[in-house]
Amino acid sequence: MIAMIDYRIPTLFDHRSLILAVVFSLMALLVSPLSHLNSRIREGITALYLPGILIWWYLFQCKLISFEPGVVYYLSPSGYFKWMMNSYICYAFGFGFSLGLVRLSRGWPRAVGLVFAVVFLLLILGGHTFGPATQQT
Repeated sequence: MIAMIDYRIPTLFDHRSLILAVVFSLMALLVSPLSHLNSRIREGITALYLPGILIWWYLFQCKLISFEPGVVYYLSPSGYFKWMMNSYICYAFGFGFSLGLVRLSRGWPRAVGLVFAVVFLLLILGGHTFGPATQQT
């Protein structure tokens, strides 16, 4: 593997950020009041979203597992800001889904929402400390 220094200008987002925002928005539309699903089913789906978002963030943002073998696109200084944006998109939607469960449900979905609201709030407040390693020159 050839070592090289990345001198590109840092950007705030890329196509992965757009894909994340669109997918999470479609997920939100599925569990919104505009959906024709029963409210209990929407609560259950939202309760499943929360660990899914956290696991996805852990595997693909924190541990940098890639679908493209040999490509680690966040390890450069210009990639760090993209990593932050993609991570904060996950945190924000996770926190939003959690607050929706806390506000609109009762029983176990509310408890799940409360637990994940705390987890995502902690990630929002200190999430930059879980970042990938960057190149040092």
